[in-house]
Amino acid sequence: MSIYYRITIFCLLLVFLCMGAFGYISNQAGAKMLNQSVDQLLNAVATNQQGRLYNLIHAWKDRVALIASRTQLRLSFNDYLRNPNQQSLQKIDSIIQDAIESVAKVKSIQLKKLNGEIVLQTQPNQANKVAATLELTDNSQTDIVLKTITRDLNGGMYIQIESPMILQGEKIGVIVATLAADELVSSTQSYTGMGISGETILFTENQAGKLVYITPLRYPEHMAKPADANSFALANGGSLVEAVEYHTQDIIRSNDYRNTDVLAVARYLQELNWSIVVKVDQHEIMQPMKHYQYLLVIAAGVLGVIAIIIGLILGRAVSSPIVKLAADSRRIRLGEHQLRAKVSPTQAKELNELARSFNNLAENLLTTNNELEDKVAERTVELQELNETLEQRVAARTVALQRANQEIQATLENLRQTQRELVESEKMAALGGLVAGVAHEINTPLGIAITGTSHLHEEIQEIHAKVQTGKLTRDELSGFIEDANETTALMGSQLEQASKLISNFKEIAVDQSSPDYRTISVKEYLSKIVATMQPNFKKTPHQLSIDIEQDLHLITCPGALAQVLTILITNSLTHAFYQSDPEQTDTVNGQVTISARQSPGKNLIIVTDNGTGIPPHDIPKLFEPFFTTKRGHGGSGLGLSIAHNIVKDILHGKIHCESQFGQGSQFIITLPDQPMTSHAVERSA
Repeated sequence: MSIYYRITIFCLLLVFLCMGAFGYISNQAGAKMLNQSVDQLLNAVATNQQGRLYNLIHAWKDRVALIASRTQLRLSFNDYLRNPNQQSLQKIDSIIQDAIESVAKVKSIQLKKLNGEIVLQTQPNQANKVAATLELTDNSQTDIVLKTITRDLNGGMYIQIESPMILQGEKIGVIVATLAADELVSSTQSYTGMGISGETILFTENQAGKLVYITPLRYPEHMAKPADANSFALANGGSLVEAVEYHTQDIIRSNDYRNTDVLAVARYLQELNWSIVVKVDQHEIMQPMKHYQYLLVIAAGVLGVIAIIIGLILGRAVSSPIVKLAADSRRIRLGEHQLRAKVSPTQAKELNELARSFNNLAENLLTTNNELEDKVAERTVELQELNETLEQRVAARTVALQRANQEIQATLENLRQTQRELVESEKMAALGGLVAGVAHEINTPLGIAITGTSHLHEEIQEIHAKVQTGKLTRDELSGFIEDANETTALMGSQLEQASKLISNFKEIAVDQSSPDYRTISVKEYLSKIVATMQPNFKKTPHQLSIDIEQDLHLITCPGALAQVLTILITNSLTHAFYQSDPEQTDTVNGQVTISARQSPGKNLIIVTDNGTGIPPHDIPKLFEPFFTTKRGHGGSGLGLSIAHNIVKDILHGKIHCESQFGQGSQFIITLPDQPMTSHAVERSA
């Protein structure tokens, strides 16, 4: 963004910031002053209304007390109580009628005995029939109490006040006067100084304990629930009603029966359990503030336009010399090295200083450029000389690198050949151990067979001699036949055992030389491997067994699997039960177990031993070539590496070890259900 626009935007932001700060401060101050004035106004109106109601209630009670205190009325009523007669009753009626005419707002009077029996009652205007009645609670300390408020069909309101009649300090009866309550209505409907939304509402509780409106509302048509003509309207629920119920005298911000936000003040008349609420709509109160905010927005807009104009003028005045300097710099870059900026006394001091700095920079650049050209010429000559000898040095270095590379290749090939020889040596050593064990196992049945043959030959020679001499008896012939049967049976069983061992060894040996895949019975094939490995365990107290709960079938390369299991079994026999003390003999009967199970999508073959276990720091290095813990004791460190390569490259599986030092080891081979090979052949084992 150019400085031209930066200055313009800065001026505009400065104006808006100042206007915003001024508007915020003045708005907060104005709102505070307005709230204080409204608070004072509402409190003054509420206090005035409270005083007027107290005065009105006392005036009502004074009127009723004036009637109840008439001497003629009390004497006549006392005479009537002693001697009830029509003449006394007419006199009482005449006195009451005179009281109704002489006392303001009195509409009817009811005279009762102490037991509540009505003695005399004047008839109210039948046109003003009572439509709704509200029982009142008067907690004042006087004997004159307010009983009920009624409303007639024309909306007129009346209040019933009860006063005792006392003669010579003794209560002789009760007088109930009905007065017009239009003064109460006019008092609450005086809206002077309260605007178009100001209103005074008078609340009390009905017999059910619910708040009701005593006097008519200013806007009854906006009530959520219109009032019933036969009852006083129930007050709508809300925070305004809750504030009235708790008799708070703080300023109330709530919504009224019209669901309109209002500011209100409440006063509580404890003697009658009445609440006065004076309220004004918040919208009407905030109208001057909104008008003031509107004027602020207009002022901000005008000042913003002025700020833009001033910013454009300032930006042009500042940016024009800078733009000219930029153009001069481009001309200098294109070759006008002698061009310099103009310094004028009519320009601002800062711009002249910038022009002088620009000219000094141009002079320095011209000097530096000449020096660089001289240095470039010198370096060009040096590079030409260096280039002439560089090709010779590169050629010599190339020959040396080729010689070193050939030596490295030869060394690598020797290492590979040595590794192959060691792997083959390890395989042949394992096969030799297997052959030695099988040969030793075959010697036993063959020795028994040879011994049986020699014994049988001797017996035959002896029988033949007796036959020649005619001395052969039946018992001797029977004994010979029985002995011959036992000998041939023993020889047959021993030769059959040797034949089975040779057959198993042959099948395992053939499989190890064949890379073909086929389907095998895991339990049967593992049994053959165990049989060929049993001779290695006969000289030890250790046992080799298989543990397969159900017979499994697996598509795999049997020879590769046999090589891996042979390596793992030999490794367990060599390392798992190894005693570091040569004088200590084996005292623990070791157990090597081969188990197998299927999981979804894979097959697991597990070789477990209960030997000494593997230290944790050796486990990550188990399958590395040449890693052994019996270096110098015949261990080459290639067995597990060969097993790992066979499982990975031929069987397309995985192998890992789990061991806790001192608690044995587990080698777990994971094979896929379908090996990835192009020449897998399905044939039964």
